[in-house]
Amino acid sequence: MFHDSNDRPVIVPTRSRARAAVACLRKATPLLIGLLATLQAAAQGAATPRFPIAETTIGDIHAAFEAGTLSCRELASRYLARIDAYDVNGPALNSIQTVNPRVLEDAAALDAEHARSGPTGPLHCIPIVLKDNINTTEMPTTSGSAILASSAAREDATIVARLEAAGALILGKAAMGELAAGSYSTAGGQQRNPYNPDRDPGGSSSGSGAAVAANLTAIAVGTDTYTSVRGPAADTGIVGFRPTTGLVSRAGIGPRKTNIDTAGPMARTVEDAAILLNVLAGPDPADPLSLEVHARYAAQAKTADGYVDFTQSLSTTALDGARLGVVRDFFGGDPEIDALAEAALATLEAEGAELVEVRLDPALAGPYVRDWIGTLDNILVYAFWQAWDAYLETLALAPGVPGTVAGWVEAYETELAAGRYPPAVGGFSALSMMRASLERSASDPAYVDLIERVLPEVTRLKLAIFETHGVDALVFPYRSAFAPPISNPLETIEDSSFVAASGVPSPAVLGGYSSVGFPMLVVPMGFGSQGLPTGIGFMGRPYEEGRVFGYGFDYEQASGLRRASPLVPEL
Repeated sequence: MFHDSNDRPVIVPTRSRARAAVACLRKATPLLIGLLATLQAAAQGAATPRFPIAETTIGDIHAAFEAGTLSCRELASRYLARIDAYDVNGPALNSIQTVNPRVLEDAAALDAEHARSGPTGPLHCIPIVLKDNINTTEMPTTSGSAILASSAAREDATIVARLEAAGALILGKAAMGELAAGSYSTAGGQQRNPYNPDRDPGGSSSGSGAAVAANLTAIAVGTDTYTSVRGPAADTGIVGFRPTTGLVSRAGIGPRKTNIDTAGPMARTVEDAAILLNVLAGPDPADPLSLEVHARYAAQAKTADGYVDFTQSLSTTALDGARLGVVRDFFGGDPEIDALAEAALATLEAEGAELVEVRLDPALAGPYVRDWIGTLDNILVYAFWQAWDAYLETLALAPGVPGTVAGWVEAYETELAAGRYPPAVGGFSALSMMRASLERSASDPAYVDLIERVLPEVTRLKLAIFETHGVDALVFPYRSAFAPPISNPLETIEDSSFVAASGVPSPAVLGGYSSVGFPMLVVPMGFGSQGLPTGIGFMGRPYEEGRVFGYGFDYEQASGLRRASPLVPEL
């Protein structure tokens, strides 16, 4: 199924599906879909595995290797089987854009290395998928656009090299929203939520989140501008982390808004996210911001090189004595989410935290949190065309692929408009962003003012929350509504059970929209009556990743609310 007669791995044809059969499945209830998946596994004679893939952790996998009960090649084959059963078939989550054609060969090489000298590194043979805006030379990097389907990167992104040096097994590229917007793309269509395929998995790291939640990979890397790691984490019931901007190199990653873009870890446990961040973080001459951030981090961390093992902050007593600011501005969207949040607050108190009621300063809440699109986002778009044109120069573009945003707009309005997956329009769509960006540039006075005056002021207002209330971190429900029904140019699902929040701002803007990013962790907070998950957010000051991880880990261990979807059971 995943290798030819000469045992050579092949790319999984995730885009060649029996659409009629999938449409039939999507009309069924989630319970029926889960039953069909179980029956499918039984019909294929799937035996109970010695090593359970579902909900496994980095530690579980490494323990099995050391015990000699699991090989890297077997592990890779088992994940490929799950991708076929649940991403290509079954609920057809569509979370994987491309499977690494060398994955079984890479796994065999890691087995040989382990036999010779032990584990290659902290991620030895840990299956991982990369959001498809992270450059890889052996697989296409589409950024969710059909325009780049046949183009390639000339060099791997810096974080890819770091992952490979740590021994990670790259399963493939995760599908994503077009140019880091939403959860639908011209490269492959709509990604779906593992807890209900009629619901959105959150964007734009939609494939990364869905793949982790459905146990199609052990861990994943997403990228986060507005909310693109944290949102999918909340909507699919996993852990997502946005670090201080610059802690992780952005070199070799397709840009959206270069001042606030960052890659971040996505996992099913806080510990696995911390282990992954240990590998991703590091100074990189190719990303000058990372050099500046790591110099400041070194001073704050009081270590010679600034390196901090984030797992050292993981403690079940981290919350004891902590002062947490409960940001009430983010409550009131859905009574079920508010109830889950109140239960989470009770857990935090039981773990020893002191809770402090917080309301955002009107100077921050009004113009920058409630009206962030007009005051921040619309102006940051001005620099996009210059950043994207520069990024395209780093790729080996296929013949006929335009090398400028102006050329892309023309392609979207002509060929792609009549393609299999027509582009989304309006809102945060890639086409809307490209059109808007061509009207201005990074030299526009409004953009210069935003960078030099507005974002530093936003940073000051955010830091003032901690100082005014004397708190160590902020806590809040990350979403004010559960995952919404699917809506894209080809499909709009009506669901009367969906409760749309209104009038409640999003905490997402607190993380990245400032002169320096603030670390923010999303941890599973439980499920609503419809079986959909959501998450709680922990936010710290810049460079306080360790503190945020500690609080999130303590809460996770005390609450234990991560739960696998019944639609994607063990094979």
